[in-house]
Amino acid sequence: KEMLPVGEIPIIEYNLRYLERSGISRAFIVLGERKEQILHYIRDGKRFSLKVAYLFQDIKEGVGTAKAISVAENWTNDSFVVLYGDTFFHPGDFIKELINYHVKKKAVATIGLYEVTSPERFGIVKLDNERIVNIIEKPSKVEAKSYLVDEKYLANSGPLVFDNIIFDYIRKTKPAQNGEYQITDTIKLMIEDNLPVYGFKIPQNVFWRDIGTPESRLEADAYVLKHKNIL
Repeated sequence: KEMLPVGEIPIIEYNLRYLERSGISRAFIVLGERKEQILHYIRDGKRFSLKVAYLFQDIKEGVGTAKAISVAENWTNDSFVVLYGDTFFHPGDFIKELINYHVKKKAVATIGLYEVTSPERFGIVKLDNERIVNIIEKPSKVEAKSYLVDEKYLANSGPLVFDNIIFDYIRKTKPAQNGEYQITDTIKLMIEDNLPVYGFKIPQNVFWRDIGTPESRLEADAYVLKHKNIL
């Protein structure tokens, strides 16, 4: 999905350019199997003014977002930013604000949140004074009833900022029913240990879509066509 074009530009290119503009100089791309296309397109990242390196995820060690993040353990600084490869958003200049918020709050994890009307395809959070007090992965509307605020749910849309302690909690994370190691379950463990996990509401002017459905891809394409030259 990372190479799916939105307005002729792959999603991954938007993400890399947003990171560079946020003051980040080094990026790691976690690759699974059959991802050579990304290597050929991004190469060393020079044309994005970034140093890009590649980390390979061995699926025999487990799959899911938590396992993908764990591959970066020996390569990250004290804190780092995670972007999902299957979401498109614009503009991306709020990432710098998100990083500053994480530092200001002395958080161990800060999750970018976007308002959605239907919870079934997302990790949904409950906030109390900006702190995340609960998180549930892809719930039904019945399961997510207590998460509904003003007819909206707050979805874990990314970007996310983590301190290195996240890796300790990934090691404690058990696989979900579908066999995947989900970062939502890791975050839940941190919340249960009363660690400072915060939600950062993405600004209202940001267009965001999970491009996992044909409809959302079409909406993203239409947005780019309308706004032209957005990078």
